[in-house]
Amino acid sequence: MRPSILRLSAIRWTPAVGLGAGLGLMLATGLAWAGLDALAAARARLWTVEARASAGAVPVKRLLPVEASHGQEDRRTAEAALLAAIRGAAADRRLLLERVAPVAADRALPAELGADVTVSGPEADVLGFARAIETAHPAIRFARWRIGRTGPGETAIRLDARAMAVWEPR
Repeated sequence: MRPSILRLSAIRWTPAVGLGAGLGLMLATGLAWAGLDALAAARARLWTVEARASAGAVPVKRLLPVEASHGQEDRRTAEAALLAAIRGAAADRRLLLERVAPVAADRALPAELGADVTVSGPEADVLGFARAIETAHPAIRFARWRIGRTGPGETAIRLDARAMAVWEPR
């Protein structure tokens, strides 16, 4: 004989079963309402962050220690300091600085500074330049980079990279 499958018609509707079903529906409704409240709070936080980002404000909580971030009062001054550090490191190693250009600010990451960099020269000097940039204070890191020969049969190499830093006014 086959075991019987529970069917809705097999439930005997009594006041206790009705009360249990009603309490279950109320619990489900309460949980759904709490989820909607959490969603509304998350949207409010997102709108606040977007408003700060579009205004160019930096986060209240520091992202890095004071000595690791650029602490200038405005973004343009911080970008100029980043570009000056890159130019100085290239000049110290007698490299040809083919290109150094600031990267446009990202609304989602207002504290991020960036610069596209292309330098070329002897391999030891290019690697020394990369090491100097990566170990500099305030911190500058290469988010992406590529090293290759400047041309066929050439001994010089070219570094094409994007340097990133953090700007947090003090």
